[in-house]
Amino acid sequence: MTNKKVNFKLVNIVLVALLILILVFTSNFWIWWGTKLFGILLPFVIAFAFAYVFYPFSKYMQDNGIPKFLAITIIVLIVLGFIGLVIYLLVPLVYDQTVNLISSAIKFIQELSTKYHIDLHYIQNSFSNANKIVLDLGKFISDSAFSAIKVITSIATNTVIAFFGGIYFLSDMDNIRNGIKEFLSTKSKKTYNYVKSLDNEMKNYCIGFMKNIFIQLIEYTLVFYLIGHPYFLILGILASFSTIIPYFGGIFTNIIALITALLVSPKLFVLTLIVAIILPNIDGYFWSPRIYGKTNGIHPITTIFSVFAGGALFGVIGIIIALPLTIILTQTYKFYINDKKKKVKTA
Repeated sequence: MTNKKVNFKLVNIVLVALLILILVFTSNFWIWWGTKLFGILLPFVIAFAFAYVFYPFSKYMQDNGIPKFLAITIIVLIVLGFIGLVIYLLVPLVYDQTVNLISSAIKFIQELSTKYHIDLHYIQNSFSNANKIVLDLGKFISDSAFSAIKVITSIATNTVIAFFGGIYFLSDMDNIRNGIKEFLSTKSKKTYNYVKSLDNEMKNYCIGFMKNIFIQLIEYTLVFYLIGHPYFLILGILASFSTIIPYFGGIFTNIIALITALLVSPKLFVLTLIVAIILPNIDGYFWSPRIYGKTNGIHPITTIFSVFAGGALFGVIGIIIALPLTIILTQTYKFYINDKKKKVKTA
């Protein structure tokens, strides 16, 4: 009687194939439940992310003699003030400048048609319809209020939960971190060191991110002020806020700057165009590589690729999480490679 060994590799392949088939045939079921679970957990994930990002600053203030309650209050007031200022300054500006831009475009087309006897009837009608849509936006929102109330209520509820949850997480972050540290240190030293290295990398990323926000706020505000742009402060705030999208966030700010400059004067438009060409290159090839390169050692090409891949796969959310996820994957690779080298040396 001969003993036949089980081919575990083949068994594993068959099990994986069966698992994929089960997932495909039950996709309607688990996607529905996954969507529901994602909707429930999303505000709490955002709350924890908020607490995790601002914990180093809270810890810094506490280490310098500021009580925890006061440190958290300062952070919350700064965040609320920043968001409120952006909304207060930006929303009316975007609406007014959009209306003015379309009106100026209509006037330009009319003058061009009259002066050179060019039939631009269809283009003019298109802009007129767009102008009417913008001007009737308030009425549209009012008429659609009942149908949108569910969405607005859901967003407001999630925002409130995320906001207050973030405060609670931040106030209790010391206990959360100590609990995780004690749990991992008793289970596996390797896992503990791995999580510790990830935590250190993400802390460096948060510090680098805040540095980038501050630098771009000062940089864009000062430059637009020097060239005489009337909305220099708004553009500076918008530029700093858009740093959440690495390398490409400034493009949106520069588009807004060009549109508003076009309505002021041709000279300001040319100066703004020069700024829109120079500043993103300074940010992309000077500030960002030095900030994130020193804090996380991420190559600019890797960052750009991760942002494109994240956007292609998951849209706006993918763009936002691309860089943190890249840092996590890169650090995971480095950690296990270094761990493997240590085992080879000790062998």
